[in-house]
Order: sequence, then C-alpha cells, then structure tokens
Amino acid sequence: MKILPKPLTIAQIAGLVGGEALGALDHAISGVADLADAGPADAVFLENRKYTALAATAPAGCLFTTPDLRETPVAAKGKVIVDEPRAAFAFLVRMIDEAGKIKILPTHSAKSSIHGKAVLGPNVSVGDFTVIERGAAVGENTVIHTQVYIGANAKVGRNCLIYPQVVIREDCVIGDGVIIHPGAVIGADGFGFLTDKKTGKHTKIPQIGNVVIEAGCEIGANVTIDRGAVGSTLVKAGTQIDNLVQIAHNVKLGRDCVVVSQTGIAGSTTVGNNVILAGQSGVAGHVHIADGAIITAQTGVMSDVPAKTVLFGSPGRPHREAFKLQALFSRLPELFEKVKELEKKLGASAGT
Repeated sequence: MKILPKPLTIAQIAGLVGGEALGALDHAISGVADLADAGPADAVFLENRKYTALAATAPAGCLFTTPDLRETPVAAKGKVIVDEPRAAFAFLVRMIDEAGKIKILPTHSAKSSIHGKAVLGPNVSVGDFTVIERGAAVGENTVIHTQVYIGANAKVGRNCLIYPQVVIREDCVIGDGVIIHPGAVIGADGFGFLTDKKTGKHTKIPQIGNVVIEAGCEIGANVTIDRGAVGSTLVKAGTQIDNLVQIAHNVKLGRDCVVVSQTGIAGSTTVGNNVILAGQSGVAGHVHIADGAIITAQTGVMSDVPAKTVLFGSPGRPHREAFKLQALFSRLPELFEKVKELEKKLGASAGT
C-alpha cells in the first residue's frame, strides 16, 4: 500500500478534490490502491461500469466515482462523487509521490565530466559518469542522473528531470520542466541517404538540424527522436510520448498530443494539436494529421487525416467504415460458399 503523508477523512478528501462525500465521512484514509487490492484504509476509483461488480465486493475505504454511478452499490466505507474520479485519485497519488521523493542535493559528481565552457544554472545536480560537452547549458533546478550525455551547444531548461543513460546530442534544445526517461536518444542522425540508380549504393546525407522539445513534455524510455536533416524536429509543449516510440527527422508534433508505445512517425510528417496516436500505429512520411484526430492501435496512416477523424485499420479508414468492412470480412467464407452454390445451379440450368 502507498501511504499518504498523514491520514485524511473522507470528508477532508472530498474538500480537497471538490467532490461530494457520502457514507462514513469521518472514516480515515491513509493510502491508495487498485480496486482489486483495496483495504478499508485505501482510496480507489471507479469510472468504468465494467468494474461495478468488483466495486460491490472490494472492501475499500473511499471510492471516487462519477455522478452517473453514484447509486451503484459498493463495499467501500464511503464515496466521493466527482466528475473525474481518476483525476481525484491522482491528486492523492501526487501527495504520496511528493512526500516519498528522495531529495537530490544540487551537487556535481566528481566522477562526471563537465566541460569548462559548459554553463550550469543554480541548484543543478549532475550524477556519476555524466558528460556535458563544450557550450552546453543546463537551467536551474534540473536533475541529471548518472551516465547521461549532453552534447556540444545543447540546451536543457529549468526544472527538468533527465534519467540515466539519456543521450541529448549536439545543438538540441530541451524546454523547461521536461522529463526524459532512461535510454532515450534525442537528436540521433535522421535516416537520410541517396541511392545511386546505377549501382544501388547508398550515400549518407549529413543531418545538420536539431531537435526542439518544448516545455512540459515527457519522453518515455528508449524513445528515439531524430534530428532534422535541415531545420528542427519539433515536439510542442505538453506532448506526452510513451516508451519505444520512433520519431523521424523533421517531424512536427503539435501541443498536448499523446503518442503511445511502439508508434513510428516517418520523416517530415506534421501532427496537429491534441492528436492521439495509439499503440503500434504507423504514419507514413510527408502527411498531415490535423487537430484532435485519433489514430487507433495498429492503424497505418498513408494520407492526410482531417481534424477530429478517428481512423482504424491498415491502411487507416474512418472507424465506422473500417468496422463495417471487418464485419463483411468475417462473412466472406459464408458468401464464398453461397457463390459456389449459385455457380453450380447456374451451370446445371445452363446444361439442361
């Protein structure tokens, strides 16, 4: 169980999250848990009707739920009715996280290598075996863990968190408050080459651009974001990128997008604001995905996508059309047998 800094009553929790408290208002809550593992001192949340049967038996202490589920029978000691139960639950999780964080002192490890012409702001922490090259700059209160590489003239903003074994190549720019998880590579060379039509040999095209990641983004573990061939590969403010994502050279990702694991975006594609690219989606190069579009899991995007379109399948189609096609595909064996029967009948009638 994850423990709150101090126990809170259900009534106090409701006040903190702006919800309506029902049930045993004085019951004390000291932690959070999954619904399936909850005990009487735990807070949990319910926002999906799929889990109402579990909520009816889970002996939780406090259950956050939505107004439309307020009458759902639950085993919890009390409820807090809020519009967004997950957000209310996350409020308590943040309290636990902040209380449990190990405070990293702003020190520069003697085992690190910091170039004399690198510039580090106040209260920057640098871990063992980290390398910061000539002309790089790191803003105040940023924490750089062990074995990080920051290339020449790269810029890292204030209040960033750079986990172990991250690579930020030369000239790349990281905005304020960015989190980069272990193994991410920012600014590797884009995949650019010329192929000789006569010999078939490939010749590398130098990649002389950079990567710009704006404020408030989070970059998952083992993400690769390639530098622009010329100009910048851009990730705009607030965009969240899951683990194992590949973003090619000169891609432009808009504000507050969500890019889920194993997605790949080919070169020079532009993505609008608030776009969702679900797991294992693939986007061809030089296309545009407009604001608010949703690309569902394993969908292949081969052409431009209008705003707020939901695509499904490979190649991607509007999801209603794609679902109809899937239904028809499942009937193909039956239809094939009917066609064979008709052929037999027509053949027999033609011979008489």
